Amino acid sequence: MNNIQSKVDALNPDELKRQWTEAWGLTVPAKIGQKMLKKSLVHKLKERAGLGLTSEDQARLKRLVDDYKRGKTVRRTESIKSGTRLIRVWQGKKHSVLVTDKGFEYNGLEYGSLSKIAAVITGTKWNGLVFFGLKKKGPEVAAS
Repeated sequence: MNNIQSKVDALNPDELKRQWTEAWGLTVPAKIGQKMLKKSLVHKLKERAGLGLTSEDQARLKRLVDDYKRGKTVRRTESIKSGTRLIRVWQGKKHSVLVTDKGFEYNGLEYGSLSKIAAVITGTKWNGLVFFGLKKKGPEVAAS
């Protein structure tokens, strides 16, 4: 555990609120929990120490903000790390999708969404997250 995290974890609730207020220059919101206060304070202290977001994190955040500003829905698949391979067996055939920095690769082609790949595989419209077992549909997860 890093030094900043250790110091914040050791704070009592009153001291945590005092330091958070000092760091952010704001009044502590009434409904914010201690766990979130600690995370927020650690982030601010790391930022001040020059240990903020990596350039990769900054680029990802910028893409998400730009997408949001353009009205584009932020995909849940943003949380899937590049290099992850998704496997789905459909009608006895194994299908493999590689998660890339730009989207997804299937059969040598780039796709912007898992739903498009699911439609290519099945010939019908699917929620890609459900098709690849990344999101529950109703009470059970889609078979994989």
